[in-house]
Amino acid sequence: MKRGWVDRTILRNIRTLLTGAAVIVFAMSLLPILALAGVDRASADDWSFGLLTHLAWVDTHSVLRVLQAAFESVKKYYDSWQGTWFSVFLFSLQPEVFSHDAYGIVPILMTGLVIGGVSDFLYCLLVRLLHMSRRDFLLLDAILLLVLIQFVPHQTSAIFWYNGAAHYTVPFALAMFACARFVRYVLDFRKRDLVLASLWMTLLGGTNYLTAIFGLGLFALFVALFFRRDRRVLMMLIPAGLEMAGLLVSALAPGNAVRGGSQYHVTVVGMIGAVGKALVQGAQGAWKSFGDYPVAMAAMLAAAVILWDILREAVPKYRLHFPCPALVILYLWGLYCAVYWPVLFVGGSVYDGSVSVGVPNTIFWVFIMALFGSLLYGLGWVCEKRGGGGERLRLPVYAAGFAAAFLVIGICRMDLKNSTDYVCYYYIRTGRAAVYKEQMDELTAILTDESVEDAVVPFIVGEQEPLVHLPITLDKDEWSNQKMAQFFRKKSLVAIPRDEWEARREIR
Repeated sequence: MKRGWVDRTILRNIRTLLTGAAVIVFAMSLLPILALAGVDRASADDWSFGLLTHLAWVDTHSVLRVLQAAFESVKKYYDSWQGTWFSVFLFSLQPEVFSHDAYGIVPILMTGLVIGGVSDFLYCLLVRLLHMSRRDFLLLDAILLLVLIQFVPHQTSAIFWYNGAAHYTVPFALAMFACARFVRYVLDFRKRDLVLASLWMTLLGGTNYLTAIFGLGLFALFVALFFRRDRRVLMMLIPAGLEMAGLLVSALAPGNAVRGGSQYHVTVVGMIGAVGKALVQGAQGAWKSFGDYPVAMAAMLAAAVILWDILREAVPKYRLHFPCPALVILYLWGLYCAVYWPVLFVGGSVYDGSVSVGVPNTIFWVFIMALFGSLLYGLGWVCEKRGGGGERLRLPVYAAGFAAAFLVIGICRMDLKNSTDYVCYYYIRTGRAAVYKEQMDELTAILTDESVEDAVVPFIVGEQEPLVHLPITLDKDEWSNQKMAQFFRKKSLVAIPRDEWEARREIR
């Protein structure tokens, strides 16, 4: 009898216990990322895009002059390289523009933006719109964030490299913030939510095309779902229109043709053909993702069990309505396929290495959000139409769901080695992080020495994953050598083998 009472008590408080565990696990999962913040350094495109702004800061220490230089950078690259005007603006403000010790803020900033954007959207959706408790929101939020951050395919471009994260992570956060404002507007119809949604969507139009399509698609879905609730929701077509205007400005940039080369052609036939290819590759990508991320799928299975438990109580209590589930879920996966379209339109492929590693990151994030949305809407409809079952079902559903999740994790535990935490932990434990920090501190000391005009530095030794370092070479005319030399105002910059460099230093 005592054991039965204990079992009933645990079952009654299971979501509270799970919330505490999930929040603790998520908080601890951030520690390896934060541990690498002090090791992170600028690299590659950070130097070229941040050149004008850095020189403006060094010469004037004027924020106004730096912003002016940022706009000059946007114009320069708009004409010569790419039209993503807001991304380029962000590129030009990379942290080392202002201080050579400031780059450590990048993983903190990017992780914080993902947490802030997703949490803001989920809070509005789950608590404000669907009347879930804050406890249940924290539980689902922690699980979803754990999946999004831990199993992103390329941690370098998602978290640690400013240039890559500014082009893909920041837009994803912007889309989430904009969708949160949409939900707030539907509930309160406040002008400030319309204004902020317009701002976020306008800026989103100046970033990567994949996330811009994702944000636009979500707005279209929300307009369709909430139109019958109140026609004032049509005001949200203003932010959508502003994003499309931003996209048009980006698409018309002369620099796109320069970057695309002789094979860059915009045709109606090509655009339509890419739609079919996107549907095929998107369907293949979705199926592939279920197998490629087994631990993440186990976490989503646990989230599905928890969602069912929450919705079986909330749907009848608050008379929640989930119309046309098949159409909504099909639309979500169609939107997932749509994010492949920009890549295929320019002749690339997500899986052959011909695109930036930020592209698979965005596709993974959209996949997880589409999966979560499908689970939420589908289970909501089931609970609305057929009921979610009584208390007697809770124990077997939790037991079966979590048993299956832990079984998958046990069988596919090697997948944990691909997680962000393990990659960071391994980089630190093997001593490579300490070596890289020592080498980069040494490099920075040489490059910031104003008495050195023709800089000779040692090669950076060892692998840098999950951090990034585009190596300086023996050739002073190499692109990376030139850009770093210009950034640090050196006449020339070359790298030589470390033993040779140490020998020269001993002679001096």
